[in-house]
Amino acid sequence: MCSLIAHVDNGKVTRVQGDPDHPYTAGVACGKVNRDADLVNSPERVLTPLRRSGPKGSGQFTPITWDQALDEITAKWKAIIQESGPLALLGYAYSAHQGLMNRGLVSGLFHRLGGTRLLAGTVCDTCCEEAWNFTLGPVGGADPEDVVHSDLVISWGADLAATNLHFYSLVEHAKKARGLPLVVIDPRRTRSAKNADLYLPIRIGTDAALALGVMHILVRDKLVDRAYVARHTLGFDKVERDILPKFTPARTAEITGLPVADIEKFATTYGKAKAALIRLGEGMTRLAAGGQALRAVALLPGVTGHYGVKGGGSILLTAASCDLNYAAVRRPGGGEPVARTVNHLRLGEELLNMKDPPIRALFISANNPAVTCPEVHKVQKGLSREDLFTVVHDPFMTDTAKYADIVLPAALYLETDDLYRAYGAYWMQWGPAAVKPAGEARSNFDVAQALAKRMGLTETIFTLAPEDAAKELFKGATGPAAAAD
Repeated sequence: MCSLIAHVDNGKVTRVQGDPDHPYTAGVACGKVNRDADLVNSPERVLTPLRRSGPKGSGQFTPITWDQALDEITAKWKAIIQESGPLALLGYAYSAHQGLMNRGLVSGLFHRLGGTRLLAGTVCDTCCEEAWNFTLGPVGGADPEDVVHSDLVISWGADLAATNLHFYSLVEHAKKARGLPLVVIDPRRTRSAKNADLYLPIRIGTDAALALGVMHILVRDKLVDRAYVARHTLGFDKVERDILPKFTPARTAEITGLPVADIEKFATTYGKAKAALIRLGEGMTRLAAGGQALRAVALLPGVTGHYGVKGGGSILLTAASCDLNYAAVRRPGGGEPVARTVNHLRLGEELLNMKDPPIRALFISANNPAVTCPEVHKVQKGLSREDLFTVVHDPFMTDTAKYADIVLPAALYLETDDLYRAYGAYWMQWGPAAVKPAGEARSNFDVAQALAKRMGLTETIFTLAPEDAAKELFKGATGPAAAAD
């Protein structure tokens, strides 16, 4: 999450920049966000509701009113529920809008309707999060702002310059000010790798072998923090006895494609550091056994005791530590979280083959699955079904929207009020709308409430303004989030 300032002139966003008064953003925004004024003002925005007037996928539509669109959607849903039950509806909301209200209430709508729900994130972070949780528990890891106390930073599968810009700025400052060493482990020679003191171009899929090879050297050279291991870890004795002997420097070099000398240098540097911080990326988990790879790497600070040192340890994602009452928005009315799910990775397969009942209606917001989901040929074939009633709520006529029966114009984040939590730092922020939505665009939150009203849902969350709905997240929150004002 970045704290941003939007410059507005006569109701139009003219520039977006990082907030110079925010301690972490420090006035810096990435190249993509710096161009978000162009996104908001794009002439390609969908500005009015549309009804399909040609074959699916053709992109042929006719403008209609919001009342016509919402009435048609809810009439169709009610008929499908009457004939096949609510599981024939699939609600699909993902991450194009990162606000907790706009992303969450669409899921809340389909929870309350009893529809099938997307098991979201398996295309992205589910594997790495589960691997982290199995290894360390649902905790956030190190604070990236504590890098000021680090004496070594390891970027393992994370291109800091491209995807962790604010953390990278802190690292860069520390490198210049006090010679903080940076190790980059990545198959690609990224911009971060070019600036590293030690670059290890590891062979894809061999991260676990390198982590175990490093542990082998730590044991051999008596660089294990035995006191920390005894007090705070489980199972290291078995790993040391049964696994590590297999990962000699020579064997590790053979597997990873790295020189033995570089493996030795890395392990020794890491083992002798007092406060080494590993910044983990998600990429290593996006292949077979990737979760196990991340688990092996995440064990390293437990072997050296760096988890117990300020400025040491590792960090993957921080969102799990933000213990808000998400059920208030995502599961209004209570009840079990889901009745039936569709794995994000398997959307195309399920659109084609799910039974009892088959998916007959699909609502998509804040994502473009026709190009972002695996097996896009199956996704596109599923979206082409004439018996599938598809609604897409999006700011643009995406590849997915071209398959829709109804397209609804969506507001962008700069046009909505919402609460945001960071994924790679420990910050939350309320973000008010900078401008009014373009044309007739409406927010995901607003459309979810409008559909809920027409479907006869009466839960309070479907009537609250965004700011009041956000306050519901803090009722029952735990941890540091509970103390937020």
